[in-house]
Amino acid sequence: MTRIRIGIDVGGTFTDAVAIDTDTLELIEQVKVPTTHDADAGVAAGIVEAASTVLESVNATPDDVVFIAHGTTQATNALLEGDVAKVGVIGMGRGLKGRRGRSETDVGNISLNDTQVIECDHGFVMLDDGIPTDEIRTILDGFEASGVEAVVVSEAFGVDDPTAEDAVCDIVVEDGLAAIGANVVSKRYGLKVRTRTAVVNGSILPRMIETSRSTVESIGGMGIDAPLMIMRSDGGVMEIGEMERRPIQTILSGPAAGVAGALMYENITDGIFIEVGGTSSDISVIERGQPKWKAAEIGGHTTFLERSTSGPRESPAGR
Repeated sequence: MTRIRIGIDVGGTFTDAVAIDTDTLELIEQVKVPTTHDADAGVAAGIVEAASTVLESVNATPDDVVFIAHGTTQATNALLEGDVAKVGVIGMGRGLKGRRGRSETDVGNISLNDTQVIECDHGFVMLDDGIPTDEIRTILDGFEASGVEAVVVSEAFGVDDPTAEDAVCDIVVEDGLAAIGANVVSKRYGLKVRTRTAVVNGSILPRMIETSRSTVESIGGMGIDAPLMIMRSDGGVMEIGEMERRPIQTILSGPAAGVAGALMYENITDGIFIEVGGTSSDISVIERGQPKWKAAEIGGHTTFLERSTSGPRESPAGR
């Protein structure tokens, strides 16, 4: 019995799937289906169609699948097309130095292109006398009234001690909104850059959570027991729960997969790779056997991302 690995790439126009023999690493099948943006299950319907077609073509069963992973351009496309949620930022600080956090966490609207922005509301509290729960709830009331769907909690020097960010995230979740601490997305000390990066993450968080859960449910409905893995922008993979915490890590995961394949299977040492998709075109570079790294820019704003192990909190029901 052949054990197989399935890889799926969800693009703006097409969803592609390949099957690889686990023992020989031989490519044994590949299929292409239209990406199902308008289906009730969203792109998950196309993923299921592609995976089912592969299994049928190679006469395999869901039990034969030992690994399944997919890359997605959803995060990239959401930002390029302005399909983003409004974000609220709760800035926090302590003492005289902490007061600077008021301006540093007020990042304003973030431009995505000439006409579209990530809308961002802002509130700020001081923590000198503990967490001011009443002030925070007043800020959340204002967020709700203005249509905020996700909240970023960002404290000056929060990377050293995230306790306050975690506690305020709990309050936000109790109020019915998704929440994430800025320290989760980036461990950089620059408060403004860290906050801005977390806002970009928060703007796609609600959409990506909805899609990821639909995809997991659909794959499970096929009878595939192998956990669904998601391609990261650094060429690795992550579990679905991590993607729900930091969907921004999937940005440019498609080109990353291409570079990983060139390094692993083609032994490319130097090259320029151009990937033309339905929504965007991406360029990657390998020099002396190593991919060239550069911090991603969103609407002209540089972001800095580092791996972390905790993530946002999500309320079980909307407020």
